[in-house]
Amino acid sequence: MNRILFALLALGLATQTATAGPWPRAPGDLFLTFGREIRDSGAWESVYAEYGISERMTFVLDAGQSKEGGWLGYAALRMPVWDSGAQRVAMSFGFGLEHSKYDALTPEMALAPLAAKGLISADGATYAMLQTAIGWGMGFDTALGGGWSTVDATLRRAVSDDREQRKLDAAVGLNLRETRAVFGQVQYSDPRVIDPQIRVGAGWVEKFGQISVEAGVGKHLRHDKDTDLKLGLWLEF
Repeated sequence: MNRILFALLALGLATQTATAGPWPRAPGDLFLTFGREIRDSGAWESVYAEYGISERMTFVLDAGQSKEGGWLGYAALRMPVWDSGAQRVAMSFGFGLEHSKYDALTPEMALAPLAAKGLISADGATYAMLQTAIGWGMGFDTALGGGWSTVDATLRRAVSDDREQRKLDAAVGLNLRETRAVFGQVQYSDPRVIDPQIRVGAGWVEKFGQISVEAGVGKHLRHDKDTDLKLGLWLEF
């Protein structure tokens, strides 16, 4: 049961990096991350990328998979819509696929009614989804160094049925020096098929040239209330 819940929640909390936000990538610049989130009830592996197409358009890729066999992949275009000094707002529009597979699903489980409605499947099912997102970001200075804060709201809706997912991610970060940063995150996900989930977390990033290493820890405040460990690798070209 915990593994099934984790697969559902991981799809809702596919974690973007702390640098995801409304700031555009310069044309030709590529930012790529690989991450792994480990919990007692499962694991989630993710890939996130941003590529600057033009001064005002950034291509975004967000993908991941769970040990249970579920996976998702989204591609989107992000464009700025408002800029006022240190603050920015951008919107993105995209399309993706989500695949759910729950080998351990049985009629006796609490999630069985969801299977009866076609919302989850023991045999595996793939759904086409449309994505709309809006993000706000602001840079600021402190006595310890420059920092940033972001808030991203995402709506994903199925093309063929009423499947829907809502996400709200907020992050605050601080650059302690040119090669080191720390950040905190709050992530809310409502996959609609089960109760919403909330995760709070903190992380640290150390930069080595074009490569950065991320380590973090998070706590899920609902359902199994697991603590997770996040490891990541960031690449900039």
